[in-house]
Amino acid sequence: MKTMNKFAAIGAIGILGVTVLAGCSSSDESATDTATSSESTQMLPPVIITVDQMEAAAVVGDMIDIVVDDPVNTVIAVDNADVLEITQGSDDGSAIFNPGAKALAAGTATITVTNPDGSTRNIVVVVS
Repeated sequence: MKTMNKFAAIGAIGILGVTVLAGCSSSDESATDTATSSESTQMLPPVIITVDQMEAAAVVGDMIDIVVDDPVNTVIAVDNADVLEITQGSDDGSAIFNPGAKALAAGTATITVTNPDGSTRNIVVVVS
């Protein structure tokens, strides 16, 4: 009887060991898959263009944030909509957003910023 209990205990430990190892290998694969998918969907920070900047560089897919004193009343325009897609500044009631753009394709585009007082500045953006 003691021999049978000993074999039962060894068998149970063996099954438990296989179960634990199988569980660990599955967890490791899931962790790797999760890390890989989160890296591929991670958003890059925007290209920030400050008030005194007249040129900037971006990569296709980058978002561009144009810092202005009065985002809601400042108007921007672009001379090459194939390279940059612009977005006007706005206030959605919970936050105020600067005007900006998304880099669509490689090339050069000039963004004209018109301030509320009528003054303008040009920003040359080179997208690669």
